[in-house]
Amino acid sequence: RYSNRQESKMFMGGIIGSITYEGELDEFYPLLKFCQEVHIGKATSFGLGKIKMD
Repeated sequence: RYSNRQESKMFMGGIIGSITYEGELDEFYPLLKFCQEVHIGKATSFGLGKIKMD
């Protein structure tokens, strides 16, 4: 990302990939569903931080 205000490139590091959870998730499902709906993650104002459950 380039910042016009700072006139420099901005580093936007993070983790890209997927994770698999197995087992009893009933306790965590409401939280995971909430995170998916509001896109809780890093740099969400730039369209990043998406969480998707299958």
